[in-house]
Amino acid sequence: MKNRIRIPLVLIAVLMFAPKCFPRSSKKPALQEHVDIGPSSSNAAIPFQLRSNFLIVVDGQIGPLRSLKFILDTGATRTIVGAKIANELLLSRHKGKILNFDKDIKVDWTNVPDLRLGPLVVRNFPAIVGDLKQFSQFAEGIDAIIGMDLLSTTENILIDYRSHFVTMKGSGETLPNPVSTALTVQLLVQGHLAHLIVDTGLQDFLLYEDRLRRHLPRLKLSGAISQGYAGRLRGKSATLTGIRLGSEESQSNVLLLALAPTSLPDDIDGYIGTNALHAQMIELNFAFKVLRWQ
Repeated sequence: MKNRIRIPLVLIAVLMFAPKCFPRSSKKPALQEHVDIGPSSSNAAIPFQLRSNFLIVVDGQIGPLRSLKFILDTGATRTIVGAKIANELLLSRHKGKILNFDKDIKVDWTNVPDLRLGPLVVRNFPAIVGDLKQFSQFAEGIDAIIGMDLLSTTENILIDYRSHFVTMKGSGETLPNPVSTALTVQLLVQGHLAHLIVDTGLQDFLLYEDRLRRHLPRLKLSGAISQGYAGRLRGKSATLTGIRLGSEESQSNVLLLALAPTSLPDDIDGYIGTNALHAQMIELNFAFKVLRWQ
């Protein structure tokens, strides 16, 4: 693969929720603090559906419920299970509240007894329970959003947009009390470094104007700046030029929001959707902390 970016895996003490969801409090409800990751010594290719030309949807299983639809979302630091599935499995819950950009959303926490996704088998792990449509405008017919808490337990994820297969290699580790992570890159934009969260659940770029004024005051936007929409979100829409991706320079649509949530780490300027890479294949190598694409 011809392009490569080093990825720091940022450990966030105050849980950062996904995509674009943030906790009102750093105190997490009492939950079972032991997660078993089932063994996996070989790669497994999983077919996926590409919805809206960027969203990766795969089949999975929770408990005895098979052929469920999961969104793979690297912008989500925690896995979210739909309320319908939690009700069907009679999962016990704990109350909580998170901030989804600018709106309080009431959620429950639960322990999921068993989740299977290709080679990944996870037991007894904490997850959010809620109405998935509150988290993603593309949640129609979706049963769970798989976040970085589970995706990062794999050694490697290869997404092939040509064949519509995602290949996952599991680590086979057992992780006590896993820590939420965000997948971030430092991307050169108009000669300046932008610190962005890599988000497979986002189509293009999302940037916060207050962070741009602080970190990238010389960044220039092209085209007419108008009202922009991404589901429930309302902001400004513009074109971002001078994006350096490997040896090539490109441009992309960007949604601008006025203020970053206070729980977003201070060095983060926004999000980059993997669709903005215009790639045929993307590799997320967690073992070596490298992002590759071609």
